[in-house]
Amino acid sequence: MRFVVRRLPVLVLMTCTACGAVCNAAQPVDPARTHPIPPFTIPPVVPGAAYERFIVFGDMGTGHSDQYKVAEAMAQRAKSDHVDFILTVGDNVYDNGVSSVDDSQWKTKFEDVYKDPSLQIPVYPSLGNHDWKGNPRAQVEYSQRNKNWKMPAMYYTFVRTLGDGTNVQFFAIDSDPIRRQASDADAQLAWLDAELGKSDARWKIVFGHHPLYSHGAIHGNNAAMIAKVGPLLTEHHVDLYLCGHDHTLEMLKPIGGVYHVVTGGGGGPDIAYGIDWKDDDLYAATLGGFALCRVGGSEIVIEFVRLDGKTQYAHTITK
Repeated sequence: MRFVVRRLPVLVLMTCTACGAVCNAAQPVDPARTHPIPPFTIPPVVPGAAYERFIVFGDMGTGHSDQYKVAEAMAQRAKSDHVDFILTVGDNVYDNGVSSVDDSQWKTKFEDVYKDPSLQIPVYPSLGNHDWKGNPRAQVEYSQRNKNWKMPAMYYTFVRTLGDGTNVQFFAIDSDPIRRQASDADAQLAWLDAELGKSDARWKIVFGHHPLYSHGAIHGNNAAMIAKVGPLLTEHHVDLYLCGHDHTLEMLKPIGGVYHVVTGGGGGPDIAYGIDWKDDDLYAATLGGFALCRVGGSEIVIEFVRLDGKTQYAHTITK
């Protein structure tokens, strides 16, 4: 990976060729390595109970070796935990998205990376700002080329029904027009309001690229997302908002009853950002990883998995 180094009186900065962001030249300090990890337990699986498991990750599509390291950890857990599907929280292909369904980057930054048989499962993507630098519509059209890529529109909803009849509804948003306050964002927000309002699912999970809240050193809180999306999440009793953009792992204490999870570590240490562990955090880390979720009728268990394939922290949301 090549960097352009700019020397400043106090701080040395570098430009990441994979994402275009300016980052600390020194490798980010992982607060999860220095901050005491809160005690946690992972509830045991109840015999005969119905569950589904899914991986959530984003900011991954570099094609670099560190992306492969995260993919290897994903495959390890997909095998041991019998993962059913995957969500992406955007920036699927760096640096400028894809040009078409025939773009060679589909092979080098997606197909070749996640080729392990354990990862040949449905992938429900969302778009990031780097995907918008290319042809975002091509990512929808890729669904016709790759049977595992399930993206019917640039924003959409789908339901997963557990074996006991519990419905879990997911809402994929295209956050880049919202954070840019583009003229067409209102139609999407009206759609989200309507779909959340009519949902009778036991669990409602919204996912997209940009955080509302984050303590990442590069991006942090997003005022437009807080103003436009935040009230809808609270009003419609959304359980969980999943996002990326900051290349970190983070779970905040619930805000308005909603848990916010940042899982933008799919590119690994190569493009990691710094992050601070604040008082309103349950967990904060950097240098790569992903979230592994288990949803059942009465709980969602969220595990934060690092490059060694091991869970560093987990939290359970109950209902």
